[in-house]
Amino acid sequence: MITLIAAAMAMLSAMAAFADTPTVTNVKAKQRYPWNGYVDITCTVSGIDADSEMTWFELAAKPEAGSGETRKISNFWVVENGVQTTDRVVRTNGNYRLLWDAAKTDFDKKVYSNMVVEVSLAVPKGVQLWEGGPYWAEMNIGAEEPWGNGYYFWWGDTIGYKRENGKWVASDGSNGNFSFEAGNASTYNKGTTTLQSEGYTKDGVLATDYDAAQKQWRGEWRMPTDQELADLVDKCARTMVTTNDGIKGFVFRGKEAGYTSASIFLPVAGSVQGSLGEVGSKGYYWSSSPRESNSKTSRALYLYYTATEMLQINTAFYNRYYGQSIRPVQTTAAAVQTTPTESAPFYLDTMEGTRTARDVETITYSPTWVTNAPADAVAVL
Repeated sequence: MITLIAAAMAMLSAMAAFADTPTVTNVKAKQRYPWNGYVDITCTVSGIDADSEMTWFELAAKPEAGSGETRKISNFWVVENGVQTTDRVVRTNGNYRLLWDAAKTDFDKKVYSNMVVEVSLAVPKGVQLWEGGPYWAEMNIGAEEPWGNGYYFWWGDTIGYKRENGKWVASDGSNGNFSFEAGNASTYNKGTTTLQSEGYTKDGVLATDYDAAQKQWRGEWRMPTDQELADLVDKCARTMVTTNDGIKGFVFRGKEAGYTSASIFLPVAGSVQGSLGEVGSKGYYWSSSPRESNSKTSRALYLYYTATEMLQINTAFYNRYYGQSIRPVQTTAAAVQTTPTESAPFYLDTMEGTRTARDVETITYSPTWVTNAPADAVAVL
């Protein structure tokens, strides 16, 4: 009897876990009418809760339903309440609209009568670079690709900032003109005893409420400790590289047997020391560890890139109000992606100059935007 009860409880637990798994359903896609290069995709997301890892949309397309090559789509955005967002993060359950710029995708300029799009949800992937080591995220916080610079943070900041129209804008929209200076970093000029008593740190590292990786990505993600950054330097082979898009950075690859095929790329994203500088030549990555002997600095990974040689890769101390990158880690591996959900086949005409669409219909989502509407309607965006 006890065995049966235990088995039933395990089954219920598994079912509950499955029920909470983020899921995409009701995927629909139609090109705009009149055609302006865009395709509207609607879908419904469920299974997101306050403890879910950071999750984002991924999009792919197949030229012909049931056949043809599936191609990952990068030219798309999420539209919330009629406003195009700057990221693809799924923050809540509900209905979403994705805007695909099909005119900039590498499909041939022709008519596809059975185009299919696939929408999936992804969480950050972790890579273990040495035995017993943490799993390193493949990208910085705020980046959409491994080579993206992402957001810049002062030490203890969990919001992050990006450069827009000559100003530092908070990633959550709470500040449209931030400046990285001592007075705006609440952890600056506080000794380790004060940091602990005021709740900024716990057990010698940033507490959960002040750990940007934990607040932004949730799950088990956290900022690396100073020791983990030192191990990254000591236990990995490093190579300077320039991507095909001209992004400079370092590949850290495992040296131990069984880990030589595992690697991560860290772009040299510069830092904000009054103003943003050294992008493409130097990189700075915060740890969660304050400097015990100095109330103004904390440890960070320092990367120096030149055209001929690797001048420096080490850890050093930097003022806590500097804006620097964060590369998260976690102790266990994470799932990577949900099973893609396909749309029904739809008509896509990518011919240059095309202004009409076949199979015109409206996707019911929100009255604030128009898609595939009658010919006299005004296409948005």
